[in-house]
Amino acid sequence: AGSPLYLHELLEGSEIDLPEVPVPPRNPELVARLERIKAKLANEEYRRMTRNITGQVRGPLHCLLSGFVPQKLRSVKAVVITIFNFIVTVVAAFACTYLGSQYVFAETAARVLSAVIVASVVGLAELYVMVRTLEGDLGKL
Repeated sequence: AGSPLYLHELLEGSEIDLPEVPVPPRNPELVARLERIKAKLANEEYRRMTRNITGQVRGPLHCLLSGFVPQKLRSVKAVVITIFNFIVTVVAAFACTYLGSQYVFAETAARVLSAVIVASVVGLAELYVMVRTLEGDLGKL
């Protein structure tokens, strides 16, 4: 009992002997079923990727109008929705600030001024987000 015994000295030079885990043989029916499922999924993915491709040759006018007009209509619809969203957001910010400021300001002029300031800040933030989004969309063209 004269010298202290340390764990790291006891473990020095020792090894961990782990038994090998036996790998069970794969069931051939299961392997065949998995292969069928993989092939089915690959075929579905291929059909999904090629579903709007046809082998018909069309005239140049049809090629120009088929992709151009619907794309422009979608673009116009997106712009109209964006403008409507902007107007609703600014009006809602004005209304909420005007109604909420009645507890802070007694005068109508101060309430209107605070509502205009908040609506302007919200409008500028909305414009900033729209410009960033439009900038990202233009980068994709």
